[in-house]
Amino acid sequence: MGKREHSPSPAPPSTPSPLEDLQISDDSVLAQTAERTMCPNCAKTVKYFCYRCFEVYGVDRAALPTVHLPVPLDVIKHENELDGKSTAVHARILAPDDVQLYTHGNIPEYEHPERTLLLFPGPDAKTLSEIPRESFDRIVVVDGTWRQAQRITREAPQLKGMQQITIAPRKTTFWRFQDKGDTHLATIEAIYYTYREFADAYETDKPYHGQYDDLLFYYRFFYNVIQSKYKNNKRLKFNHRHKNTNYIQYNDKSEDEPSKMDENDAVDSDKPKNDAFHLDDGANENKQAVAQADDSAKDEDSHQ
Repeated sequence: MGKREHSPSPAPPSTPSPLEDLQISDDSVLAQTAERTMCPNCAKTVKYFCYRCFEVYGVDRAALPTVHLPVPLDVIKHENELDGKSTAVHARILAPDDVQLYTHGNIPEYEHPERTLLLFPGPDAKTLSEIPRESFDRIVVVDGTWRQAQRITREAPQLKGMQQITIAPRKTTFWRFQDKGDTHLATIEAIYYTYREFADAYETDKPYHGQYDDLLFYYRFFYNVIQSKYKNNKRLKFNHRHKNTNYIQYNDKSEDEPSKMDENDAVDSDKPKNDAFHLDDGANENKQAVAQADDSAKDEDSHQ
């Protein structure tokens, strides 16, 4: 997969990113993707990747990292969630041999659900350190809002009998505001920390060496693009609901209160997103802030 480098995204923020300590591959190759293109498979206009067909565009796929997961992952996405606003697709693209995405109405039948772990903080949920490694063969994550995830977990018969698991609380770096607190993570963050805890629980023969950090390859890139955009243009105001969270890492106090722009210049965060297991289903970058970094910014299905 090549040598890992702690390389920043294009125009990196001056304040070190909280993701920079991870062993994420150099993402500067993504800066070469300047234009959107039409996916020949689904005829959708996309950038970086197609979130329906999972094909990479703008760069050679060989230039991107590939993550190999120790246990296969299935992502169950609520049918009402826009494809272009799901960070779970990052896992499908970066770990193509080990990740499958399904909609709520197309959940597969699990022959042995008792051998499948479901990431959901139910009353009987356990941490991976409490579960014998030989007792499971697959992990399932639900991608949706809190209510959607509850509904899927409650109503989908395919998920019955699965052992629910939870992960330790961590502070999110997600750019989309949600009102459930800063320990509710983006879906890709929750996926990453699940496998990070897998390493701590079962791969103890040697120290963790960053083997799952590239799950956050696209996520870190988008995070840095957003930070840089707002830091480099003090006139822009990030989502007002982030006002008291200091989300944009300005360099000094004089930059903490950029002037208010027209509402069309603010980050488009039309509704809070959160879900049942510290997840938040999306990558809803403002089209100015991220320069079309995510297909949800301008795709015809984005409903902006």
